[in-house]
Amino acid sequence: MDLLSALHSFVRVAATGSFSAVSRETGASQPTISRHIALLEAHYGTTLFARTTRSLMMTEDGRSLLPHAYEVLEILETAETVLGRRRASVSGLVRLGVTTAFGLYLTNRINELLQKHPDLSVELIMRDAFGDLVEEGLDLAIRVGQIAEGSLIARKLGSVRRSLVMSPHNFQPKQPLLHPRDLMGEACVVFTYGGGRQDWHFFCNDEESVVAPQTAFRANSSEAALHAVQAGVGIGLLPEFQVRGLLASGELVEVIPDWAVPSMPLYAVHTGPRTLPLRTRTVLDFLIEISADVLAPPT
Repeated sequence: MDLLSALHSFVRVAATGSFSAVSRETGASQPTISRHIALLEAHYGTTLFARTTRSLMMTEDGRSLLPHAYEVLEILETAETVLGRRRASVSGLVRLGVTTAFGLYLTNRINELLQKHPDLSVELIMRDAFGDLVEEGLDLAIRVGQIAEGSLIARKLGSVRRSLVMSPHNFQPKQPLLHPRDLMGEACVVFTYGGGRQDWHFFCNDEESVVAPQTAFRANSSEAALHAVQAGVGIGLLPEFQVRGLLASGELVEVIPDWAVPSMPLYAVHTGPRTLPLRTRTVLDFLIEISADVLAPPT
């Protein structure tokens, strides 16, 4: 079991790049994590990490060992999960980081999960900006857009369609809006997910149009951006599932609907191991289930 514990510490150090991060994550002392790595290095007769006072780099032998370590742990955890499903109920706390819009939708559905598993507890950490899963102590997180961190294990849930919308009651455009270029000079509400430039891209048949919106109001919360659009501050580009009901009621209307806006991928991510604890796997399965509803085309 010492070797298995050492393998687990090894894959977590490889994922986080830090002994201290694994210590905080697991509750084991940092010297214990160091002993686990030293045990593996003695067992295999090699160096797995090159250490300096400022950095920790995996060696070539470490990179060679990593997929095999994942495979060993995955086999063991799969067996524990299968047996656990037979002998135990789903229980414990799962900390889940979610975007604002998806989190509000999830809140309306979460009782479906909790009624099935009364010993399960879910804590939502809602924000549209991306954070570090290890530092925030998250078991799972929902992320929109491409995943850059190589240490994250990602499950694609689908694609988020976006709609360009305005309030027909509270906002009057200066001119008819027939083409994306007609947005120039119009007040716009920008949801600043992910940072960087917030150009709006549109496609119609083989034609592409890119617009730098004239920002009257910007927010890093999709909910704040939605409220601004409803109040008539300007035209906003928002997740389709967030505005679906408002479009159906006529409170909002689509702008230049003949022009499509590229969808954005939606992922559930975690830092490993690949086979999750039963409680976390149960929450992930529920996210997969409800995302099929929320991301489905409107009827």
